[in-house]
Amino acid sequence: MLSAPARSVLALASLAGLLAAGPAHAADPDTPQGHQGRLAPYTSKPAKVSLSAEEKARLREGKPVVRSSRSETGGGGVAVHYIAAPAKTVWDVILDYDKYPERVGNVVSVDIYRREGDVLWIDMQSKILGFRNVIYSRNVVRRKQGWMSWTLDYDRTSDVQDLVGYWRVEQLASDPPVTRLDHGTTMEVSGVPDFLANYLTRTALVESTSWVKEHSEALAP
Repeated sequence: MLSAPARSVLALASLAGLLAAGPAHAADPDTPQGHQGRLAPYTSKPAKVSLSAEEKARLREGKPVVRSSRSETGGGGVAVHYIAAPAKTVWDVILDYDKYPERVGNVVSVDIYRREGDVLWIDMQSKILGFRNVIYSRNVVRRKQGWMSWTLDYDRTSDVQDLVGYWRVEQLASDPPVTRLDHGTTMEVSGVPDFLANYLTRTALVESTSWVKEHSEALAP
């Protein structure tokens, strides 16, 4: 339920789909994905990433902390940011999908095509390397608990094999406001060159949180 330039995890997931999924996996809203999830979804609030004193110092300097891993079939990781804004503002930025096309590089359009309470089904279309790519995701928002998660909408076919992820938002201080943002994602990236796999599983994690930090701090009271 993924970049100026390439700041969205959904955009980078589309790139993974373009390179790894192949033409047979072309997005189709009328055809199921073909499986009900190869990656385990997040069903409870993810634990905070444990940070060293050096990493906390890095965050206070406005720099992100990134943990990533690779395997033969996929990869992923988590990025952590300190944001000089209240948690409410950070949530407002994350959930303002109408503004994604202007705030998130490569995102062309976002449509919430179904809503049931705090569960949102989102059609996000990105344009990367001249190709339009589509991710259909099911997003469960638990704002009061400080987190949300997503999987693919397996009733539709997306331009990526599989994808799961989460946002975790925790306000650490109020005067001045400081909010910790954790963003985790896991995806299948098998079959892509090493330099792209490294980008997808590390560099893009930073980019996928940077736009939230930028716009939250710009809107902070």
